[in-house]
Amino acid sequence: MHRWIGWIVCLSLAAAQQPAQLLAGHRAPVGAVAIGPGGTLALGADAYIQLYQADGRFLRTLSGHADTVRALDFASDGTLLSASSDTTLRLWNPRNGLLKGVLQGHRDQVWSARIRPDARQVLSGSADGELHLWDLSDLGSSRSIYAGRGWVYSIGLSPAGRIWAAGGQDGVLLWNPQRDHRLPLLGPFSVRALAWGPDGLLATGDREGQIQLWSPEGRYVQQWNAHRLAVSALVWPRQEQLISGGQDGQIIFWDAGRPQKTLQTASVLALAVSENRLLSGHDDGRARLWSLQGALLRTLEPPAASVSALAYSPDGSLLASGGWDGEVWLWNRRGQPVRRLSEATLEITALAFSPDGQHLAAGSRDGLTRVYQTTSGRLVQSLEAHGNGVGALAFTPNGRALATGGRDRLIRVWDWQGGRKVLEFRAHESHVTGLAFSPEGRTLYSSSSDESLAWWALRPEGVGLERRIMAHARGIYGLALSPNGRLLATASHDQTLKLWDAQSGKLLRTLQGHTEAAQALAFSPDGRRLASVGWDKTLRLWSVQGPLLQTTSGFVRPLYAVAWAPDGRLAVGSGTLRQAGTVALFRP
Repeated sequence: MHRWIGWIVCLSLAAAQQPAQLLAGHRAPVGAVAIGPGGTLALGADAYIQLYQADGRFLRTLSGHADTVRALDFASDGTLLSASSDTTLRLWNPRNGLLKGVLQGHRDQVWSARIRPDARQVLSGSADGELHLWDLSDLGSSRSIYAGRGWVYSIGLSPAGRIWAAGGQDGVLLWNPQRDHRLPLLGPFSVRALAWGPDGLLATGDREGQIQLWSPEGRYVQQWNAHRLAVSALVWPRQEQLISGGQDGQIIFWDAGRPQKTLQTASVLALAVSENRLLSGHDDGRARLWSLQGALLRTLEPPAASVSALAYSPDGSLLASGGWDGEVWLWNRRGQPVRRLSEATLEITALAFSPDGQHLAAGSRDGLTRVYQTTSGRLVQSLEAHGNGVGALAFTPNGRALATGGRDRLIRVWDWQGGRKVLEFRAHESHVTGLAFSPEGRTLYSSSSDESLAWWALRPEGVGLERRIMAHARGIYGLALSPNGRLLATASHDQTLKLWDAQSGKLLRTLQGHTEAAQALAFSPDGRRLASVGWDKTLRLWSVQGPLLQTTSGFVRPLYAVAWAPDGRLAVGSGTLRQAGTVALFRP
């Protein structure tokens, strides 16, 4: 087991520290898919690219991007193009997994990109509306133009190879680079997807669920209502057959604007088509391979780092992890998954074990708080939904009551075993992001994205506000109470941590070191150290006296969750740059 050193020094030591163990299981949305020569399947999940053979057998993981992969495309020679929110594009040889080149020049997240079949050019579009046309004979050479004021979601090259189309928040731009001729299409559509047909027609899909057809000259041809939610993907395998994927979870086969077949599945994020197969990427962390007759051939589940919440049981025998995939996983001390709880429909946002460790509460973006029996995994209670999702959970020290905080600004206190709501009150002016009970259970602490920290007195006759402090310059997203109940710690998007006297509310010290938003924090079992994680992709360990003791980097994603076990194990919700993990375990 790797051990960290240097705790006695009072300066920051940065290290690409390897975790003692890496757990894999949760999935991130599959937001990009492509089918290459020979039927190679490429899936973009989180910051990783997973390659599979045509028969679905796993080949390899391509790692190198530092943020979410947003687009994938193959050239006819097999070169794979990837585009990422890290502002770069990469060219790969999928046969050996080697990187062929990196395209740098965008100033914002790259959301769309296509490579010419002859691999001579790449067009990419970013979140700031900028398009870059890259000449691959000279990787440093590109031309840039603006397609609009916001995101460029989709790009396509006309069948003749002369006109590029780029769709985004302001509509669609048609561009002939040889003549430098630009023709914006009419209509203020927020275009999420587009595809050129074999006969030169251009199909576009918008956020209202409509599909439009245009001539190569930009003349309007036809429009129809296609999906209940945004059209997120379009492909056109044959002249008379257009296929659309929507956020409503439907894949629809169209003939001249008439639906011929509908496949009901999870929310669709991406589509790719070959001569006889359709590959879809979904918000549930899966990719699905279909025949063009609509038969499901295979389901693929690429691993990715997608943990949004962590909690250790009081005795440390179980680690609970909640993912963006809406699942809760329970792991034993050896890092083996023992249970998978999948009732939630959206991201798991908060986890809390009961003091006796017999029950686990899980809050979700779907608004519900579900309580499970840990030994059996049985769902024993589902508590009334908070509007826009649950933000925080806390059991009382005696385990009889459960507090839930929501994005609706409300705090509720429950007799959770009976499913009865005891208290409900508006606590903050924005999302409730943290909750903790004092050791005797008479005071409830809450934090919010409204930048405030509050003390609530819970009495038989009701609730009273004892104190409210505007604690940070930006929203608070992490709250922790020390094991002895004397210190409160807060983590904020102003990049700082603060330590407070839990009784008086006096600010004791401010901890500075994170270079981006601090998102979560946890006290060590002895209360002498504090672990924090944030958007800067670092784990930082602090003395509660103030000094920064250690900085550990090498994570692939912004970090949203951290938990400290009674025996000293430290869990961080992310994988490393070179391995698509779910939870990294350390022994500091």
